[in-house]
Amino acid sequence: MIIVKMNETTVECSIAASELHEIGLTPEAVINGAENTTSFFAQLNKEVGQQLGYDPETEVMMMSKNMMMDGSVRIFAVKMSNEDIQKATDRIRGAAETILRTLTQERVDEIKNKTGRDKGVALNEVITNVTETINKIYGRDTEMEHGFHDGYASYQPLSEYAKYMMEFESFDEAKRFSKVVQRLPIVDSSLYKFKDHYYMFAGLMSADEGIIYEMRRAGVEYSQMLTVNTAEAMIIQEHGDCVIAEDAIIHLSDLMR
Repeated sequence: MIIVKMNETTVECSIAASELHEIGLTPEAVINGAENTTSFFAQLNKEVGQQLGYDPETEVMMMSKNMMMDGSVRIFAVKMSNEDIQKATDRIRGAAETILRTLTQERVDEIKNKTGRDKGVALNEVITNVTETINKIYGRDTEMEHGFHDGYASYQPLSEYAKYMMEFESFDEAKRFSKVVQRLPIVDSSLYKFKDHYYMFAGLMSADEGIIYEMRRAGVEYSQMLTVNTAEAMIIQEHGDCVIAEDAIIHLSDLMR
């Protein structure tokens, strides 16, 4: 299982179908929350809770389970405080009020009274407006920081571009990692040194599940820490020493030849 802390409130967990079969489970059982998955989720809750500093007395842990095309399971865990809960309910309430204003009986009667192509256009307009309003419940907010909105990032489709940060204890470890991922669609990369550790920043441009998995597998295997789109990256870049400003993956890979 690969567990990636995406920010201070969100953790992403990916587990292959073969791994589930090894422990006597199936992807379908995990998705449906079958009775025999109780111990699996108990252990997952424990590991995720430790990473997020989860307090069960004052916070809520929400999970989103998705089955991928290859049979693997991706689970997003989001820690929500009372403030997050209030924000979530405010967004849902606002969306519900907007939908009610959109779907007045007067508006429905207008659609019914239209004829031909105009009827279809009017109905499609209403459906589109309602769909967009519902999507905004989980969508991005104008006040988002570092690419995530508190409590909602895990429910958005993965964008094609994601900024990864890997921490290495030595320069050689950074070289080995670069050699492994050099053929992935990494569009920008740089290397920094901060407090005797090296930090690789790599922008991956892909929505392909297999490529994303390979990137994260390599990060977990070859680095001490892997994060995605986190505020810590800005701190390292601001206070660390830039070792390789551009195309760090390419330059480090060349050193391995």
